[in-house]
Amino acid sequence: MTALVTRLLSFLFALVVASLLLFVAIKVVPGTAAGAALGIDATPQAIARFNATHGLDRPVYVQYLEWASNTLHGDFGTSFQNGVDVGPELGRRFLVTLELAGLAFIVANLIAIPLGTWAALRHQRASDSIITTLATLFGAVPSFFLATLLILLLTLRLKLLPPGGYIPFSQDPVANLRLMVMPALSLGIVSSALLVRIMRAAMIEVMSSDFIRTARAKGAPQRVVVLRHAIRNALSTYLNVAAVEFGFLFGSVVVIEDIFRIPGLGSFVLTGILNRDYPVLLASALSITVFVLVVNLIVDVAVQLLDPRVTDKKAA
Repeated sequence: MTALVTRLLSFLFALVVASLLLFVAIKVVPGTAAGAALGIDATPQAIARFNATHGLDRPVYVQYLEWASNTLHGDFGTSFQNGVDVGPELGRRFLVTLELAGLAFIVANLIAIPLGTWAALRHQRASDSIITTLATLFGAVPSFFLATLLILLLTLRLKLLPPGGYIPFSQDPVANLRLMVMPALSLGIVSSALLVRIMRAAMIEVMSSDFIRTARAKGAPQRVVVLRHAIRNALSTYLNVAAVEFGFLFGSVVVIEDIFRIPGLGSFVLTGILNRDYPVLLASALSITVFVLVVNLIVDVAVQLLDPRVTDKKAA
């Protein structure tokens, strides 16, 4: 119980610090919201009026406190560009990005867990070398380059998949998944590079543990040793890194969503950056930050339940 309270307090502290850093970082980015909204021919009077209307002429700490207070009450402000309420648009786009990141994460794990496990079981053999080389290759390819190759192959050459766009899953599940295949592969294959290595290292460590030798001495078949004992314990280490990687996936969709014309949170961030639209940019960036922190909190609790030794070590 004490560990959970401590983790929750750490979560709240990290959230406050992250919100401060985001707010300050956005303020020091070159360019101004007034300049982006009014154009290069805007007069000083028009700029001053714009800043006064949106509260940008006040001290930064006052702006931050007002923004934080409004955000806590569910008010994400209105866009500087079109005056539209940011909240509803943010909610729609969040779900789109969540779907993309989730599918990419599934792809990454479908690659990483079996390949990492097999590499560990064939440690220092040809299979291990091949899988490690593949992981290095996956990690060296930028996701946008892989996306381009997939479009050239699956769309232009084989004509199997559409080049981009988005249809909600609730409207047409088949069409939705067809449109999401290439974006998910572009992110998932690259993301699997690190996870393959992590799973391999975790399995190698677990397979050399005393309890594995004890299970083998008792006559447990190799399949039981691997599936019931080794993988379960290796996942406690793997999940910690996988959570961070999922956060990376969720926050790295900007370019992929732009390539495939997906109206998600990433394209919302890009719009906010290009237009210096602070409400849009702050809401999008904070949503990503909160999501990553929540995922890590959930995984920390899950790891403690999966591997009681973690809780014992912290208690000691």
